[in-house]
Amino acid sequence: MGNKKISIRLFVFICLVSHSFAVELKTQVQKESYSIGASTGSYISNQLFEQSEFGAKVDVEAVIDGFVDALKKKQKLTDEEIITHLNNRAETLNKISQERFTQQLNKNLDEGKKYLANNAKNKKVVTTKSGLQYEMISEGKGEKPKPESIVLIHYKGSLLDGTVFDNTYDRKTPAHLSMINVVDGLQEGLMLMKEGEKARLVIPSDLAYGNSDVQAIPAGSTVIFDVELVKVMKPGDVNNTAKPLSEETKQEVAKETLKPIKKN
Repeated sequence: MGNKKISIRLFVFICLVSHSFAVELKTQVQKESYSIGASTGSYISNQLFEQSEFGAKVDVEAVIDGFVDALKKKQKLTDEEIITHLNNRAETLNKISQERFTQQLNKNLDEGKKYLANNAKNKKVVTTKSGLQYEMISEGKGEKPKPESIVLIHYKGSLLDGTVFDNTYDRKTPAHLSMINVVDGLQEGLMLMKEGEKARLVIPSDLAYGNSDVQAIPAGSTVIFDVELVKVMKPGDVNNTAKPLSEETKQEVAKETLKPIKKN
């Protein structure tokens, strides 16, 4: 709500100023100068919006006065005072940010515990000592991977709300993954599977990506991997099965992929 008030007041001010002091952009210098002002104004507007999102109050008129005074070199505060006030504001914003992060983290952890507790009631679900939940979807008949194995798998990784953060099926290319590099919960789950098997793994945050945000995965998230163990690789298999990717696929993978790799 606060950001809307800021936007409205700023819009009204800009309208009044532009109406009274509008400059026709005829020359190159005028266009370049206008671009400087527009770029600076856009940056300030984004800053005000972001800060208002945190609930920080902003006096827009004072912001504009400070901007104009700085241009005229007639600042009402010394440079030292300005730095002090900006540092104070930064500390306040950081505190608010950390509080919000902690609230969201605890919310995600709580939702994960509730989901796991409810999912454990499913008779098809096996809960291991670590807290991993494993559900066989279709049986396999091949060998099981070892901790040092390299596996060829298809998978879809999603959050509890259904948001998909990675999907090899969309890319139509299974992934070669080293077992020692995947998140602990996925490693444990894969070692329960046989070649050809499909399973659903519900992985608690402490066995997945932990209490930090990792790209599209919020801190403290319990994640779900729908996995198909295509093959447990043998020496030489990787070279024989690997196919060169097209440039289009490379760009798509680089842009969208978040593989289930352990967080450093």
